[in-house]
Amino acid sequence: MTITSRKNDAVKHFREVLRDKSLRDSEGVFAVEGDHLCGELAAGGFRIVSAMATEKALEKYPQTANALAQAGELTVISGDIAEYISDTKAPQGLFALAEKPAAEPGLSGASRLVLLDGVQDPGNVGTIIRTAEALGFDGAMLSPDCADIWAPKTLRASMGSALRLPCVCGEMTDLIPELKERGFSVYGAMLDKTAQKLGEITFPKRSAVVIGSEGRGVSPEAAKLCTGAVYIPISGAESLNAAAAAAIILWELSRK
Repeated sequence: MTITSRKNDAVKHFREVLRDKSLRDSEGVFAVEGDHLCGELAAGGFRIVSAMATEKALEKYPQTANALAQAGELTVISGDIAEYISDTKAPQGLFALAEKPAAEPGLSGASRLVLLDGVQDPGNVGTIIRTAEALGFDGAMLSPDCADIWAPKTLRASMGSALRLPCVCGEMTDLIPELKERGFSVYGAMLDKTAQKLGEITFPKRSAVVIGSEGRGVSPEAAKLCTGAVYIPISGAESLNAAAAAAIILWELSRK
């Protein structure tokens, strides 16, 4: 049977989870859509609560659809319903709801980490996480005022990296001291009197970098706790986009 009603409970619930962070938090679930993310979800060992697909998607993406069906119940929906619940302008017709993974306890054993301090644009958060995974970082730590890692725009920007790279959320005033106690050197990406030029620093084996928000940069509270500061020398522009700056700094750390 194909679901065609917007009043269907499963349809309403999926649409709400996709759009409402408070619901994702309270229920401990998140939602993804599209062939790539649904495929990553099915292959990543997540517990899939439910999945939906249009007839067209079943024909166009049989491998992903079969993986979703094997992981749990797969319901067929109409194209109109797919457009109704989708967060994109051109939905591919594949949707899945899954449980959030258990939080990584402090990312034990890590030696390279990126900390996001109030980065509020989901595209920037997703791109930084994608870059961190690509450059071999061990994980990411996010302050509570960052964009939700489980938001659809963040997940899309990460291209699935957010489903693979271990991430934890916590206050910078708690995370940074804990890392320093574990032998990390924590560098804030910022301009101040003590900041060193990127390329002239020899980063220790266990290093982390704090990327600040798009507007204010690294918060004063986090800046005070950092081991040091690093800046990217630029000319011809006032500043760099948070994701672009992170990519440059993370690449430099990955070389060591």
